[in-house]
Amino acid sequence: MTFMQLEKILLETGRKSDGRALIAYLLDSYDAGVTDTEADSVEAETGLKKTNISAVAKKLSEAKVIEILYLDTSVEGSTLSVLRNGRWSKPFYRLTPQILSLYRRA
Repeated sequence: MTFMQLEKILLETGRKSDGRALIAYLLDSYDAGVTDTEADSVEAETGLKKTNISAVAKKLSEAKVIEILYLDTSVEGSTLSVLRNGRWSKPFYRLTPQILSLYRRA
């Protein structure tokens, strides 16, 4: 992936600045040793609204920029999974290897 390809993806989300903020926060988290970032942390640290984060994350996930994983909070000791379990699922975001490579991380 190139930066221009990423820029086109961000434009297609309709939420370019939200997408950039999400990617920037995930990169900062990655640099701090956190690979899977909870949606609540993104909301608290970026100031973005939860609905905007969800919308842009879905579009970025479809474009293979990030992965969305879920923690099933109804089961003790559950692990992150791509499967969502309704209202008991807490979303986490992870940068894909293509983005990590683009930003010289990995």
